[in-house]
Amino acid sequence: MKLITLLMLLSLSFVFSTQAPTVAEKNAPSKITITTKDEPGERLVVSGVVYGSDGKTPLANASVYVFHTDATGVYTPGPNNDNRNPRLRGYMRTDAQGRYEYSTIRPASYPNTRVMAHIHYVVNAPGYKERIFEIVFEGDPFIDDRIRADAANEGSAFSIRPLKRNQQGVWHCAQDVRMQK
Repeated sequence: MKLITLLMLLSLSFVFSTQAPTVAEKNAPSKITITTKDEPGERLVVSGVVYGSDGKTPLANASVYVFHTDATGVYTPGPNNDNRNPRLRGYMRTDAQGRYEYSTIRPASYPNTRVMAHIHYVVNAPGYKERIFEIVFEGDPFIDDRIRADAANEGSAFSIRPLKRNQQGVWHCAQDVRMQK
């Protein structure tokens, strides 16, 4: 009986636990700050352009939703570590030139795993298929040959990005997105 009650409670918590929205509000800015200066971790700025399927035409007003772990590798504090409602997330709409930018911290790998540190992306634009992928960072010791091979393919679930550190110690990364019809 206790087992049945426990299973019912677990299933109810799953049913009533909602996922954060994955599309930005219509008036979302193109440039945001996800973390405050008090957030532990190394500062990171990611910028890019969302392009149409030709890879040349910038898409204005595309929705860019990003989320990631904190410097300890968790999405939310506490025992649940809920990636459906991450603490560090942001919503943007690209500007007239298709540009977006966000300031945050470098995410960490999940604790006690060999999972690469990564930032999740969900990108939407009218007339295009939703694009879902993760950026991972060149030099991460958990990037293996399989991930490298996958990342080389158009539409991959992974994008391996180089990082450059400026004189103030802030990491910078560029991530353009090519949408498909």
